[in-house]
Order: sequence, then C-alpha cells, then structure tokens
Amino acid sequence: MERPEIWGIDGDILLYEVGFAAQDDPIEFARHSLRQRVQGVMDGCECKKAQLFLTGDTNFRNELSDAYKANRKGADKPVHIEALKEFAIESLDAIVSENEEADDLLGIHAVQDGWGIATLDKDLDGVPGWHYVWKGKREGLYEVTPVEADRFFYTQMLTGDSTDNIPGLFKMVGVKALAKTKAPIQDMTDPLEMYQYVRSVYAEGYENVGMCMDDMDSVLDDWLTRIGGQLWIRREPGEVYATPS
Repeated sequence: MERPEIWGIDGDILLYEVGFAAQDDPIEFARHSLRQRVQGVMDGCECKKAQLFLTGDTNFRNELSDAYKANRKGADKPVHIEALKEFAIESLDAIVSENEEADDLLGIHAVQDGWGIATLDKDLDGVPGWHYVWKGKREGLYEVTPVEADRFFYTQMLTGDSTDNIPGLFKMVGVKALAKTKAPIQDMTDPLEMYQYVRSVYAEGYENVGMCMDDMDSVLDDWLTRIGGQLWIRREPGEVYATPS
C-alpha cells in the first residue's frame, strides 16, 4: 500500500502534550508550540496535508458502560487546555467529533479514504492502514494489515484496557490473560474464528467461577458486546461493533 498523502492527527494527545509542557508559559507561547508540534508531526509523516481531530463532549460508548473512562474523572488538566482547543479549532481547522471520539474519525478516514493515522495511542493499531508514532519505543512509520488489526482488537477483548477502564478477562472472571492465552489469536486470520476463541476463553473462566450455567450464553453475549463496543474504533460512519457471524 502506498504511503498516504493525507494524514489524520490525534489532536487530543497533542493538546495535552503541549498544554502540560507550557503550564507556566503565556498562552501565546502555548499556541505557537501547538502549531510547531502539528508541523513536526507532518514532517514525521512526510506529508503536506493533514487534518487535526479533537474529541467532543458526547460519546456513544458512555451508553454502553457508565464506567467507561470513569477512572479519568478528576484528573489534572493543563492550564491552557480550553484556550488551546479554541485555537486548534479556529486557527488550525481542527474538527471536533460528535457522539464519538477523535479516534473514530481517524479510523473512518483511514479505512474509507486511505488517510494515515498519526497518534501515540496504541488502540489505533486496531485500524488497518498506515500509522505514525512521533515518540517512544514505537516511534516511526509502519503499516497495519487488516488481519493484524483484527488480531489486535480480539487480543484487546481478552486483556481489556485499563487506561479507558474497559474490563477484560481478569476483571470479569478473575483469570489473567497470559501470553499463552493470547498467543493462538496470532495464528488466526478469520475474525469469526478469533471471536469464537475469545468467547471460549471467557466461557471457561465463567464455568470455573461457578456462576449460573443456565445464564452463561446470554451473559457472555452481553459482556462481549459491551466490551467490544467500547474497544472497537469505527471504520465507517455510525458503525457499532457487532459480533462476527
């Protein structure tokens, strides 16, 4: 796949990065720093055109679980965060999501329009296409194939995501998602096979916990639909995760 000409940039992360770095600086400096950081990401992507995305105030995932990202409530925010948001929208043409996240807009444009994804968020590895990470151990450009994206997603269904307060195998049935538990997914190529494997692992944990066996199918269906719905990053507008069939 050719490298994309247009890249979507995770503006949420950039705003917090710049905001915390400029805590004690004037807002003018913070604005200048944000503009520079956006250009720096574009240089890293080697692109001439990019679109900044920000997460709005509403998110359909909150309807799936009251606990979604509840662990972040009360967390410190940069002093200039609201001013930087306003600057990003008015001066950098940032697009704000409605009832979804910036991640979803990144995923939709990557799959539907062939855009690249620039972010530090590992969750976006659940979306196929070109990716750019601008710092850390994963720094650089790389491509995620559709099969790799599906493997990443179904592995996440086992582990959950502590950053977003999404439960996984351990929180639901007290069984750790060990490396040997996750490993079989890496040999699978069919999303249905991956899902069936994940469901079987949850079912085994359910049986070991000794819950009411008569309820197992309905309970597992509910668990995996909710967990998957919170983890799934949209690949098309309005998409909601559905178990493969």
